[in-house]
Amino acid sequence: MLSLILPSYNVAPYISECIESALNQTLSDIELICVDAASEDGTLDILRDYEKRANCNEWPGKRIKLVVSEKKSYGYQVNQALSMATKKYIAILETDDFVETDMYEKLVDISEKMQLDYVRGEYDFFTTDEKGERAFRHVHHYAPKNELLLDTRSERIMTYDQNLWKGIYRREFLLDNNIRLNESGGAAYQDIGFNMQVFSYAKRAYYVEESFYRYRRDRDNSSIHSLDCFRFYVQELSFLHSIDKNYEKLYWPGIYERFACALCGEYHKAINQIKVAPDSEYLAPYVPVLINEFESAMEKNIWPAPTTPKGQVKAIFKLCENYS
Repeated sequence: MLSLILPSYNVAPYISECIESALNQTLSDIELICVDAASEDGTLDILRDYEKRANCNEWPGKRIKLVVSEKKSYGYQVNQALSMATKKYIAILETDDFVETDMYEKLVDISEKMQLDYVRGEYDFFTTDEKGERAFRHVHHYAPKNELLLDTRSERIMTYDQNLWKGIYRREFLLDNNIRLNESGGAAYQDIGFNMQVFSYAKRAYYVEESFYRYRRDRDNSSIHSLDCFRFYVQELSFLHSIDKNYEKLYWPGIYERFACALCGEYHKAINQIKVAPDSEYLAPYVPVLINEFESAMEKNIWPAPTTPKGQVKAIFKLCENYS
C-alpha cells in the first residue's frame, strides 16, 4: 500500500531509530526506498545492514530498496525514489526524525475510505538535552481539521502548512500532475515547491487532528538555523516559474502569500535579531530579487489577495522602499 521514501546523508546517530520506526509500522505492506547521498559517517553501512535483514523477512511485509544518489540533493533523492515507487501511496520520512508505529496504517485507512489525494496528521517537534532527555512540543494544523476539503487553493493553507513529511499522497495524483521537487543542491526548502504544487492541484484532502510525526529540532546544521534561506527562497520561486511560466497552472496568490510571510519574518529576524546589514552577503544578492517578484505580482494583480493581512502588505511596501 505504501512506498516510504527515506533520503539520507550523514545521519548515522539518528538513522537506526528512524528506520526502525518505519519497519515496525502496523501497516503490513510497505516498501522502504532509501536514497543515500554517499554518506561518509557510517550511515550507508547501517542502511545496508537493515536492507539485508529486512529482505530476509525480519520484518514481514517490509522490504528495503537501497540506492546511492549521484547528487547531494534532497530534491533529487526524493525524485529518484518517486520514480522507483510502486505502491498506491507515497510518504517521505526524513532520516533524523521518527514516526509513531500506527501513523501510516491510520492515514492509509482514512485515504482509502475517502478517496483522497493527500491526508496529513499533526506533529511534535523535539529537542534533546545533555542528559539525553527529550522535550516535545505539539504543533497544530492551520488547515480545517476532520473535514473533507475539495479545494486546497487557500492562502492560509499554502502559507502555514509547510511540512510534506507529516502525511501521505496518492501516487497517481503525483504522477498525473507531474509533481516533483526542485533538484537544487543540499537539503533545504525544497518542500516549498512540492507543497505549492500539491495545494494547487489537490481535489480531495483531509487533515487529521492527531500527531504522528516526531521532528528533530536540535541539529546544528538544520536549514532552519541558516541565513541562506533567502537564497533558497529565490531558488524555489524560480523552480515554480519553470513549472508554470504563464501563471496558468498553479495558484499564484497563495504562492506569493507564502513567500511574503516567509520573507517578512526572515528579514526581520536577520536585521533585528542576528544583526546583519541589508547589504550583507546573505541579503544583498537575493532580497532585491524577491522584491522584484512582488512588484511584478502587484502589477499583474496577482498579489495581494483580499485576505492578505494589511500588516504584511505594509511590510513588503517598506522593503520595496528600502531597496529602491
